Amino acid sequence: MRESIEKINGSRPTESAMSRRDFLTKTGAAALGAAAVGSGFGTANAAEQLTVNGLPGTVLGSTGLKVTKISFGGLITSEVPVVLHVIEQGINLIHTAPGYQNGRSMEAFGKVMKTHRKRVVLVLKEFPDNLDHALKVLNTDYVDILVPPMHRVGAVQNERIPENFEKAKKAGKCGFMGFSCHSNMAGVLNRARELGWYDAALMGYSKANDIEFLTAARQANEAGIGIMAMKGLPKRASSALTTEEMKTFSSLCSSMVNHQYAHTVLASMGSYQAVDSYREILETKLSYYNPGLEQRYWAEQQGEYCSNCGACSELCPQGPALQRTLRYRMYYKDYGMTEYARSKYASLNLGPDPVAELDCTSCESVCPRRLPLREMVREAHTLLA
Repeated sequence: MRESIEKINGSRPTESAMSRRDFLTKTGAAALGAAAVGSGFGTANAAEQLTVNGLPGTVLGSTGLKVTKISFGGLITSEVPVVLHVIEQGINLIHTAPGYQNGRSMEAFGKVMKTHRKRVVLVLKEFPDNLDHALKVLNTDYVDILVPPMHRVGAVQNERIPENFEKAKKAGKCGFMGFSCHSNMAGVLNRARELGWYDAALMGYSKANDIEFLTAARQANEAGIGIMAMKGLPKRASSALTTEEMKTFSSLCSSMVNHQYAHTVLASMGSYQAVDSYREILETKLSYYNPGLEQRYWAEQQGEYCSNCGACSELCPQGPALQRTLRYRMYYKDYGMTEYARSKYASLNLGPDPVAELDCTSCESVCPRRLPLREMVREAHTLLA
């Protein structure tokens, strides 16, 4: 068992703080679904099969929270009926962030939380010192897991992080301390495990075929860190999945929760049909495995989409702006989020022609996917400017 953050800080929580944390844990564990023997082959991250709301579930690391093995990511969703449908279908871990849909996603979640808060494990991508405004929008006084973005080792080991988290915990505003990351993932996850501060991690699985990342995920899992997977699926579903997509998505989800050390897969769903497709995968297809489809999927990522691995981050004169440009290009082309992608790109303030003086030779030489970065940045500017 990892040391608690209280032990690391050399202090004991107050009785009221412990009571609040017990409440958070029990609400998540007891009210969200009872454990029972389930079907399917054994997972890499749970000693026993259990169900949550009648669906395959797992315990999220050392948090004690019982969650469905496919969860809901709110990136492309700003529709209240879709969020309600997710919960009504039994999926119980839901995630949003202030920036999703330029704030509209969190507003939709807030309308649903008025009546459905106790039925979900609520995960928020935000820093603890910005939590008060988010809670107001979400119509709740606490979130179960807080996962601020931390894409570098320096960020995850910032000594102010546990202090700020502990203040939020003692105030009863969050239950568990986590982080989100989709760059430099192996290094960040390894350092987080060594520190022992974190209960959970929302990790990008765009490098799920990378042995270094998988080793880091396994070790973090074994250390009790609950792992939520994001960015591990071919696209974000705004409609029902085709037969071919259903097979590919099923195999990828199955691999992440059965072989690649994730406890749950966050899937972005933008319609009733998409929710129903993922519920079908969750209910009946988490033992499906098709290595041929997965190999084809990963091959398609070569030369097309940035995995946000961070290999170029120290070389690029644009710094994080390049990775963000490529991510917003993906939002536009792959997610169909035209307005959102353009607004996020505009916030970078790169000027009228950011490609004119751009030399991507060094970055292209270290890119594991051999991306034509300069061409992709030019295309992004054409699409998004």
